[in-house]
Amino acid sequence: MCERRHKPSRKKNSAPQVLSHGGYEFLENKLMEENKKKQLEEAAKSGSTDTVIDPPSPIRRHVKWKMARTKKIGQMTFEAAKEIADKIVSHF
Repeated sequence: MCERRHKPSRKKNSAPQVLSHGGYEFLENKLMEENKKKQLEEAAKSGSTDTVIDPPSPIRRHVKWKMARTKKIGQMTFEAAKEIADKIVSHF
């Protein structure tokens, strides 16, 4: 019953996301871990052992939106999603 109620709104979505069951929360955690790993690698390259590593800044909303609509091979899911992403990138 729940499925029927949401079908019309799914048809109108021209740029659906392709995340698994973890959703945006999983994506955000993954991106935060990648940022943390980069900071640790940069600290190791600098050779400084007493460097305090700040927690990474929160992931911006437009970055998460774009990542949620990007396939594993790097392509956007739909042409409409690519057009919206291009507008977002030009804005920032």
